[in-house]
Amino acid sequence: MLSPAPGAVSAAPRGRGPHRPSPRAGRAWPYLTPLLVLLFAWVYGPALFTGVLSFLEWNLTGAPGGFVGLENYARLLREPEFGRAAGQTMLYAVALLPFSTIVPMFLAIMLWQRPGRASTVYRSLLFLPVMVAPVAVAVSWRFLLNPLQGLVNEVIGVVGLPPMNWLGNPASALIVIVLVTAAKVTAFNMLLYSAALSTLDRRTLQAARLESASAWETTRFIVIPQLHKTTILLGLLSIVLAGQWVFTNVSVLTQGGPDGVTDNVYYRIYTLGFEFFETGMASAAAAIVLLFFALASLGWVLLTRSNLRRSSANR
Repeated sequence: MLSPAPGAVSAAPRGRGPHRPSPRAGRAWPYLTPLLVLLFAWVYGPALFTGVLSFLEWNLTGAPGGFVGLENYARLLREPEFGRAAGQTMLYAVALLPFSTIVPMFLAIMLWQRPGRASTVYRSLLFLPVMVAPVAVAVSWRFLLNPLQGLVNEVIGVVGLPPMNWLGNPASALIVIVLVTAAKVTAFNMLLYSAALSTLDRRTLQAARLESASAWETTRFIVIPQLHKTTILLGLLSIVLAGQWVFTNVSVLTQGGPDGVTDNVYYRIYTLGFEFFETGMASAAAAIVLLFFALASLGWVLLTRSNLRRSSANR
């Protein structure tokens, strides 16, 4: 029987035998502890407190009242305004999705294909809305869209069109909120796409030029496919954050009206908590929104893992 030579290294397969923690593992905790403390203080602590408040009766003017169980959730789900606000939030997410992905991607590609001083000036002008405070932008649009003295009605009156009540008409109010919000979203995401374009594989671009590919063929078959990870990320962020992006414009321009067509679930939480002082119901609404996005994120992770396993099995 052969015995291993003295000093030979064991060839035992990985994953078998007792797990030995790395000696460096303990050294990470002093660096991670401040971050974990801040994360609990600013994120998970308030979320836990909100969950506790959702089971209490409290109007913000005194000590929290007694335990009411699921009554706040039941009252909230019985109110048609909350269901309508949730539906409007989904509508905002769908309407802002092209302005978060397609429009900024093509703007960034056009400016990337024509480098120079003019491209820098255009990029700076497009990014300007991001630098202005959201409330200042919303107040400016309120003056511009005034039905009696607004500049927008003065301009369309030059071509013979009648003045419109842009923010008071249910047919136009939601579109106005989406377009005003889209200016800032498009500008910021265009900057992210410009950063992604700087990381493209130059060898494939040079190969396309050697093959005499046109600018459209290069964009269609090389540039856009290499931007798919950025597009997926910005699309997911748009779906999750669309309701928060429109909050300032809804609060300043329409207050959820007319007839609730511009309402969304985040503005509904704000009005419940700080206008009607229904803190328990506002906390229940926040808990429902958090649970919805947690389940959606879990479903997305499971779907992604399933696709990865399927693609690995097919190789």
